[in-house]
Order: sequence, then C-alpha cells, then structure tokens
Amino acid sequence: MNEGEGSHLKQTAKKAIFLVRDILELYIPVVAFVGLFSVFVLQVFFRYILRNPQSWATEVTAACFLWTVLLGACYAQRKKSHVMFTLVYDMLSVKWKAFTAFLGNLIIAAAFAISVKPTWDFILFMKVQKTSILKIGMHLIYLPYIVFLILMLIYTIADLYADFMTFTGLGGKKFEEKLIEESIPDYQKAIDDAIKGEEGIE
Repeated sequence: MNEGEGSHLKQTAKKAIFLVRDILELYIPVVAFVGLFSVFVLQVFFRYILRNPQSWATEVTAACFLWTVLLGACYAQRKKSHVMFTLVYDMLSVKWKAFTAFLGNLIIAAAFAISVKPTWDFILFMKVQKTSILKIGMHLIYLPYIVFLILMLIYTIADLYADFMTFTGLGGKKFEEKLIEESIPDYQKAIDDAIKGEEGIE
C-alpha cells in the first residue's frame, strides 16, 4: 500500500467514525425526541378528546426520553454546552483554569471508568425483564446509558490531555488559546458576533 492509498483509507475511516458519532449523538436523539413528542400529543388527544387514555404511551415516552437525554448529553459535551458554574474558575489564570479542570475531569473519568463494567453487567441482567404493556426488553431501554458512559469517557480523556498540555506548558500557545476560546460564554460570543456584524454593515 502506497502513501496515497494509506492517506485515503485513513480519511475514509475518520469519516466513518464521525458519521457513527453523529448517528449516536444527533440523529438517534432527534428521532427519539420526535417519537416522544408525537406520542405525547397522541396521548393528549386520546385522553382528553376520545376519553380513552393509552397506557402504552407512558412506556414509549419514558424510553424515548432516556434515549434523547443520554445521547443528546454526549453531543452537548462535544460542543462544551453543558451548564457550568464558573464564578471562581473565571477569576483564575489560564494555567490554573487548566489545572483545576484537569483535577475535575480526572475525578469524572475515574468514576465513569469504574462504572462501565457494572453498568454493562446490569444492562445484560435486565434482559430478563420486560415492560408491562409492550413487553420491550428493559436492556434496550437502558442501553443508551452504556453508550453515554463510553462517549463521555472518551471526551473526558481528550479534555484531560488538553488540560495537561495547557497547565504544563507542553502544548504551547495553541492549547492556551483553545481554552480561552472555550471559556467565553455563549452569550458573550453571540454579542461579539452581533457587534462584528454591525461593524461589517457600517
């Protein structure tokens, strides 16, 4: 295999991984949310218009809610969009920010890593139980949690690496600038973009 073929194969594998990631973090949660909302509206119609509530709807909405929230949380982690309370963190220097983030991520990574095997064992154990109405295996309903754990662990390890490279100075200015960019709140980015847009119009 020559260098060109190797590079093409590498790019193809990378695209495939990114596609699988998008399917797990974007497309499945979107489908689950649409299913949740549709069944919810249908249940309202049956309950209040036809006076005939459907008991299966509760099982579907609960399952869709789990799939939406757990897999959607992985996308939020990828985009660094989780709510954070950073009152003290914002007052620190870049390297101290990286150091404190490193300690926090280390705790999270350790907790997630320790819980992977027990979680998988529990999900396999839940094969024997089914929902009372639709008889769906409980392991299928809880399955997104193991996906959530693994993806969050991968993202946390990546953050650990970036934090380490920042507070040790081994990553140079590139990692420091990335941390500064990620530390800017979304509302501030929106304000800055609006100001730039107005300046461009003028």
